[in-house]
Amino acid sequence: MQPCSPLSRTVPEAPPVWLASSQEPVRPGATPQEDEWVRSARAGDPEAFGELVRLHQRRVWGLCSRFFAQRSEVEDAAQQTFLTAWSKLHTYRARAPFEHWLTRVCLRCCYRELRRRPAATEPLETASAVASRPTGDACARVDADRLLARLPPADRFLLVLLESFGLSTAEVAERLGWSRVNVKVRAHRARRRLRTLAGLPESSR
Repeated sequence: MQPCSPLSRTVPEAPPVWLASSQEPVRPGATPQEDEWVRSARAGDPEAFGELVRLHQRRVWGLCSRFFAQRSEVEDAAQQTFLTAWSKLHTYRARAPFEHWLTRVCLRCCYRELRRRPAATEPLETASAVASRPTGDACARVDADRLLARLPPADRFLLVLLESFGLSTAEVAERLGWSRVNVKVRAHRARRRLRTLAGLPESSR
């Protein structure tokens, strides 16, 4: 039986606003201390997992804040990320940094939550990133915030990763556990829907 979750006493009510919007990791890489916490947490030590929560809570909050506009939504997504990580910690393999595994858990939690929400919920910062891309595409001349809010949640989620985070197809596939072909097909459909909403002609490409 899993020990009680340590999250209630380790996840803060909310980090500072400037911190929540950061895309940068809190630190450049794993340390021997973190490796020890991971090993202890996998063995069922809630105190060790609490240290991992404290170490990564800022980055997780920042990731969640890119997908949800309301503070309560960000809090819920961050909390769910750590709850899921705690229950799935036995699946972590040390071949990759713990931070990468936790990022994947976080993105999947955000994706599941977005799929339960109506298309009216607007993600943060995504629209401005799409609109400011120096591609010359006519999509940069429309109200991207309004249009993206009307896309299905899965489409919005994918465009956040590709346009706002600037991830490559391969990076998105790795983080979500999707094939590259699946990412390419979904991205193409999402951009086509965005153009349709904007009343723009189909791309000749």
